[in-house]
Amino acid sequence: MRRFACVIALAALPAALAPAQTIPDQTKTIGTQMPDVAFTADDDSTFHLSALWGKPVIVSPIFTSCPHTCSMITESLRDALRAIGEPGVGYEVLTISFDPADDTAAMRAYRERLTLPRGWRLVTASASDLATFLGAMDFNVTALEGGGFAHPNLVVVLGPDLRIASYVHGVMYETDDVRAALEDASNRASLVTRFRPVILLVVALGLVAVGWTLYATRRREREA
Repeated sequence: MRRFACVIALAALPAALAPAQTIPDQTKTIGTQMPDVAFTADDDSTFHLSALWGKPVIVSPIFTSCPHTCSMITESLRDALRAIGEPGVGYEVLTISFDPADDTAAMRAYRERLTLPRGWRLVTASASDLATFLGAMDFNVTALEGGGFAHPNLVVVLGPDLRIASYVHGVMYETDDVRAALEDASNRASLVTRFRPVILLVVALGLVAVGWTLYATRRREREA
C-alpha cells in the first residue's frame, strides 16, 4: 500500500523531473566489480571503496539540494534500517552526492537535517572518480536547465566483495526488502571471492617458495 501511494505521489512531481530517469541495465551490471575510487567523507577524512571490503554496502546516490525524492529516499532508508542494525557494524551505507556543488559542509548539513547515525557514510568524490563510480552502476544523471538533476530513484546493494548484487528501486523502502537484499548480497559473495586478496597472497608466496626451491636445488647440483 505504501508503494502504491508512493507511485501516486511521484506522478504529481513537476514534469521537469521526467527526462533522463534512465533505469540501469541490470543485465550488464549485476556482478560488476566496483572501481576502487577515493571518497571524501563529511568529516573531511578520505578513504577508498576497498576500505569497505568484507561487508555488504548500500550505495545511495543523491544531491543534497534535491527538492523532492532524494530526501525521501534517505529518510525511508534510514527508517527501514533501524530494525536491521547500526550502519558500519554488519553492513555499510554509502550516500554519495553527484552534485559538484556539494562539499563536505553540505554533506554534514544533510546528515544533521536527516538525523543520520554516525556509522552512515556521506561522501563526495572528484569528477573523474564520480563518473567512474556511477558509470559502473549505470547510474545516469542529467543536469536540468532550471537547476537540479534528473536521476533514477534507487539504491544499489554491493556484496562484501564490492560487486553489484542488486538494485532496490523506488523512494520508499521496507525493512524486509532491504534485509533480504543485504542477505542476498552476502550469499552471492563466495568464500573464494571474499578472500581473494588473501588467496592471491598465498599463491604468490607459494610461487616464490617454489622458485627459491628450484634455484637452490640447481645451485647444489652445480656445486656437486
